[in-house]
Amino acid sequence: MKRIIISGLIILWIITACQQNVYKEGVQTPYMNAAVKEAVQTLTKFKKTSPLLLDDERLALWDKIQTYSDNLVNTTFKEYLESTEEVAVRMEDTIPILHFYREAFDKILYELRNTKVKNGSASVWLLYNMGFVIKTPSGCFAIDLDHRLAEQLEPFLDFICITHNHQDHYNIKLLEAMVKNGKPVISNFYKDSGEYLSTKPASYKIKNFTIKTDMSDHLANPDMQDFVTLFRVECGDDSGNFSILHCGDSGFNPEQFKHVQGPVSMVVLRWGAPRESNIFGTGEGQVETNYAVLSHLIELRHKPFPHGQASITKTLEHLPNVKCKNTIMPFWGEKLTWSKGKMH
Repeated sequence: MKRIIISGLIILWIITACQQNVYKEGVQTPYMNAAVKEAVQTLTKFKKTSPLLLDDERLALWDKIQTYSDNLVNTTFKEYLESTEEVAVRMEDTIPILHFYREAFDKILYELRNTKVKNGSASVWLLYNMGFVIKTPSGCFAIDLDHRLAEQLEPFLDFICITHNHQDHYNIKLLEAMVKNGKPVISNFYKDSGEYLSTKPASYKIKNFTIKTDMSDHLANPDMQDFVTLFRVECGDDSGNFSILHCGDSGFNPEQFKHVQGPVSMVVLRWGAPRESNIFGTGEGQVETNYAVLSHLIELRHKPFPHGQASITKTLEHLPNVKCKNTIMPFWGEKLTWSKGKMH
């Protein structure tokens, strides 16, 4: 009985903290086991490194994160996603990678509430897998957000983009909340997208944002033709003219990038496999950028590499051959800032 009461108090503390806009790094709860306490220390050290500098310290910490990921059975993650908040919190206190997963969400939720983006800049957060949140001085949007708690981000978003109909690229409760509040959901499959539903290249204007799309075959399954929507979002003058191209699980064929081609501030790739560099260049269907972000490194629904999930180890092998001046590997919860034509 005492354990149940204490668990309830912990959950109440978490809820109250969120309501009060409180977020503290490295906080430990009474039920954290030794593995999670060690993971908290690892994450604290990791946050002192920069996604723009892949030095020996960050590499060593990446290796630890890979171990935490590989130690989680994918069926356990699926159980976690379907759990009550009380059960989920207990799992986050005993499984390191789930602690990271939750901590990233809490960090981004707090920073979205409290970050005032300066004129001429943009803030970019990686939430999980290929899910990004972008905030400018005049608006905020997301692409491919997938997280157990993603619905809580709805109040901060003006619109959301979904590259394709695979579970690791969207959260249905978030989409329902967006539609309920009259906010655009841009997709090629979600029936409630309304005027923003398209299976062909399209263009949209929402507030200061200009969205252009193209259609691509799915990388892993050639039978899924025109299954993935590519999103190019121009964020406007007040963002320092920041633009992002999100490729989803594209097949990276320049023939399918013609409607989103040209110079862009940042390109979101998958894990840097050789074919992904096919889109870089000045030819038709190609893009020019100084910043490529590798994102599909850990997807916990899949079994560890090579049985489905990509891996940090393989991504690091791909890294030297990505044909981009700056190739970045952010982790969940990390923020990048665009200012004066550069990423910081």
